[in-house]
Amino acid sequence: MSHPGRAVRVTLAVGALLPAALLVWSVLGMHRGLLLSDGLRGHFWPWAPELGRPSGLSPSASALSDPVWQFVPWVEMAKRELGAGRLPLWNPHQEAGQPLLANAQSALGSPLLWPALALPLFPGWNLSLLLRLLASAVGGYLLARDLGRSRAASLLAASVCGLSGPFVAWLEHPHTLTAGAVPWLLLAVRRAGRVARPWASAGVAATTALVLAGGHPETAMMAALLAAAFLVAGGQDRRAVAPALAGAVLGAGLAAPLLLPFLEYLLQSAAWIGADRYAAPLPLRDLLRLLTPSLRGSHPIEAAAYLSVGVLPLAVAGAFTGRRERDSRMLIVASASLLVAAYANPLSDLLASASTVRWSRTLLLLPIPVSLLAARGLDGLSTRARRAGRAAPHLAFGIAAGCAAELLAAARGVHAVAPENPLLRTPILERLAADPGPFRILPLHTFLPANTATSLGLDDLRGYDALAVRAFRTGREKAGRFRGVPTHTDVVAPWDLARGGRELDAWNVKYLLLHPQFAFSAATMNERLGLDLEEVYSGADGKLLLNRRAKSRARVESNGRDEGAVVIVDRTPTRWLFDVTAPAGGTLVVANAGYPGWRAYVDGRPARVGGGVGRRQEIDIASGRHRVDLAYRPLSFLLGLLVSAVTVLILGAGLARPHRSMGSRTGR
Repeated sequence: MSHPGRAVRVTLAVGALLPAALLVWSVLGMHRGLLLSDGLRGHFWPWAPELGRPSGLSPSASALSDPVWQFVPWVEMAKRELGAGRLPLWNPHQEAGQPLLANAQSALGSPLLWPALALPLFPGWNLSLLLRLLASAVGGYLLARDLGRSRAASLLAASVCGLSGPFVAWLEHPHTLTAGAVPWLLLAVRRAGRVARPWASAGVAATTALVLAGGHPETAMMAALLAAAFLVAGGQDRRAVAPALAGAVLGAGLAAPLLLPFLEYLLQSAAWIGADRYAAPLPLRDLLRLLTPSLRGSHPIEAAAYLSVGVLPLAVAGAFTGRRERDSRMLIVASASLLVAAYANPLSDLLASASTVRWSRTLLLLPIPVSLLAARGLDGLSTRARRAGRAAPHLAFGIAAGCAAELLAAARGVHAVAPENPLLRTPILERLAADPGPFRILPLHTFLPANTATSLGLDDLRGYDALAVRAFRTGREKAGRFRGVPTHTDVVAPWDLARGGRELDAWNVKYLLLHPQFAFSAATMNERLGLDLEEVYSGADGKLLLNRRAKSRARVESNGRDEGAVVIVDRTPTRWLFDVTAPAGGTLVVANAGYPGWRAYVDGRPARVGGGVGRRQEIDIASGRHRVDLAYRPLSFLLGLLVSAVTVLILGAGLARPHRSMGSRTGR
């Protein structure tokens, strides 16, 4: 049966959404360039001479560094791979090679990121950010309507879910790719708890997969806890839990091509043992951020909590008037729990000490229950106004519009606007690009921040993501002492390089890059550290030092010596093809980090890839001439595809079957 009334309502909703989207686009400055704190580059070499000038970019929103150094480079890398017809499974440009899809925070499976992958970086990146805002807002609206709220109150919930301080602060991060889908998950869970129908379970499956694809496992875990609370509060009996749980399991199955590689990477990572994790709760003083967008001495992102001064009293009113209702009690408990987890108190201290989870990130989900309580409070206010003979609908819509305008004004300027093409070439980078390679670089001190090499197509011995292969990080310490500094992660200073430079040579580090302010020369480093460096470029943007002892990326070794010849016939991020000549046999050593999923074929026959995870890859070669194919074909990803395909079949079979009416489920 067709529903012409529903079609009209959908058309009107889309018509109302378009001007709202254009307004947000304009207010946030998305029409002027990338919403990206690219002014950060002006602080660091080799861009400092250009971007650091008075006419250059200002370092506004300087705390928003991860999108500049990580997320956008990963998007650029994935775009190159997809454009070449390859899946973006592996990133060869950081830390001797690391998984890309499996690092989770690349979020390449999230539809909310796909505009950035399908379109040029500008406007694709901005469209992805706008899509996150709209997804959260529309989901909040529908969730409020499902809870029985009026249209005006639901618009209030929508504006808070989409434009709250936490959501806007994390907008460029994968956190919002995950959180933007949470209202939809909660809506699907509520409906599955009421209706034992396959479509209800399919809705939970689809929204679960969307949350998991968002790329931030911590936020997904918190979303699961919130969804469980909604399920318990909204379910009519224990049998109502089964459809939602079944849908959640099927959703995990749909996301298996992302989940299984991530779990494999997690077990190999430094994060698995809690390295590089700082999970302290926020100080109580930061509670003031609920009342003001900014606070001196407060972290601009981590502590963002502003929900509009108009929303908070409405939420309190909604909590008070609805305290006897099951749904409202759940929202009160959820809001209180999220606050307790975020701010310093004995329970949050216990959570921080017992896990590596950053529980302060619960602030990202706080707008959902608070906005729903505020929506209830607004409806209560409208009811009282109606009884007093006042224009209640106009009052309610006016309050909702006022809160939305206030939040939108607070969002303006949170994110810097960068030029459409933010990657500025300099002479030293052009010099590196002219070398056909393959070779590795090692920028010293804070030169060329980690992961920026991914955008440039350079292979850096440094890198950073939330995981990082533990074995590689441990073994790399033989090359020098890598550490974090206040402005950077994964930094090695010239004086922290290991004497002799054997690991630099073995990892094919051909160039070292150095700030031009460093007065010492290559001869000084050679004398003090036993290296063999030659200065081949010096300019305002830095110094380029050639490591004359750097070994080839691929070579045949026998008894500790290089013997034979290796010709690289073809190379892509996920495949290397070699012609190897080994007169006396030996070991083909490829100075790329080993990892599960790399497979070798010598003259078409499978061969073992030795060396170990995070260490240089080794393949035994018999005497003579051989064709060696080294390819990344992760079993975890292939198994994930299989699981996902089976899940689709199960969902399709369930939706195709005829089902009884709702009344038959309860015996009525």
